[in-house]
Amino acid sequence: MFPGASGMRRTASLGLGVVLLGGLLAGGPAATATADIGAAAVVRTPDRLTYTISLSSDATGATWTGTERVAFTNVSATPLTEVYLRLWDNFHGSCPANQPVRISNLVGGTASPIEVGCTALKITLPAALAQNQAGSLSFGLTIAVPNGSDRFGRSGPYNYIGNALPVVDVKDDAGWQLAPYTNNGESFYTLAADFTVRLDHPTALLVPATGTSVDTAGAAGRTITTATASKVRDFAWAAGPFSRSSTTNTAGVRVNTYWTNTISASTAASLQNTSAQALAQHASRFGAYPYGEVDVVLDTTFWFGGMEYPGFVLDSPSTAAAVHELAHQWWYGIVGDNQYGAPWLDESFAEYSTDLFLGDTGAGCRTPTWQSSAERISNPMQYWDAHPSRYGTVVYGYGPCALHDLRRILGSANMATLLRNYAQAHWFGVSTADDFKAAAQAAAAALPSPVDLTSFWTSHRI
Repeated sequence: MFPGASGMRRTASLGLGVVLLGGLLAGGPAATATADIGAAAVVRTPDRLTYTISLSSDATGATWTGTERVAFTNVSATPLTEVYLRLWDNFHGSCPANQPVRISNLVGGTASPIEVGCTALKITLPAALAQNQAGSLSFGLTIAVPNGSDRFGRSGPYNYIGNALPVVDVKDDAGWQLAPYTNNGESFYTLAADFTVRLDHPTALLVPATGTSVDTAGAAGRTITTATASKVRDFAWAAGPFSRSSTTNTAGVRVNTYWTNTISASTAASLQNTSAQALAQHASRFGAYPYGEVDVVLDTTFWFGGMEYPGFVLDSPSTAAAVHELAHQWWYGIVGDNQYGAPWLDESFAEYSTDLFLGDTGAGCRTPTWQSSAERISNPMQYWDAHPSRYGTVVYGYGPCALHDLRRILGSANMATLLRNYAQAHWFGVSTADDFKAAAQAAAAALPSPVDLTSFWTSHRI
């Protein structure tokens, strides 16, 4: 997420002063669900996830019904007795009477009463899965998009369907994550997975989506859009009478731009050009974009500036928002993190990446003014939900400024090498604060005059 103008550290970098939410392939090595943190190893399970979804929409694209199947493997030495499905968008209803996302006819386990504000469904497996044993669930699925322009919402004839597909929660050495939904930022934390999604919809509605899409004829007046995506953490789509244009950037990635009737063709063309350039520049810095194409959806009615999903972004429209959300394709999309537990790991990094694209060296960064002894760049969303007015200032302001300060210590070339190598080391995996601090310290120790970064992390409250 990105805060409003009051939380911005420098208006030149942040463009229109809007709120941003959030957000074997080429480009880097395949990562596993095990990450080294110091001497310990964190195992995240279940992994090797594949989702197969088939949905059909009503005439407006606001209601979708069909089926979902998810297959998974327990990669932990501890037997797996249950899994949790996250039904994130039930936050937008009233629990339990009105749940926009509902599952039925569950096969493969026994469901418990829904919990965490109707966003988490515990499913007990028929038998415990030992390490490297596989399991699967299948169920009926209904999605009803509510009124209101949002990452999950409907604005006139345009439907935005983010975080609507039930996905499997992550269990690590701290147990199941089970983060509550936050509207200030993101709660989402999943492992990279493969999706095949079949969307049957009226031909009059275009359906931008995560992954690579192929359209085929359906029943009379209908089209079937089949989207496939490998090694992504979520899947999102939109449906509506969008206008559309496409281009291919210098790195060979196809950029598809969709826009509503409130946006001019010239604005769309400008944002498409910016998006193509940003995607190429991010790839040159952090590693080749692995997904082949990206869909950028423009609408002036969003209350936020932008929102990221793998291969699919929403934009207000704003140049800074587009660049920032496309940076999220690396920071959270490729290099994952716990967005609820450590939002700075993707938001501060995406904003720093935006600065690099815009030529902002961080010269306008001011000395942090901390509100309390508890305030830190690395605080979780639980803290920022309790102090929402400070989220933008600290995570989107002080966070990238800390990275600029780190660049000044290491030197620009060394900082660029650090970030590229760090992305490669965590490609399709999960990043933590300890991981990054260790990588940065190794880079600082290799300088001709080695630097101990202990005081740096303390002063920047990371």
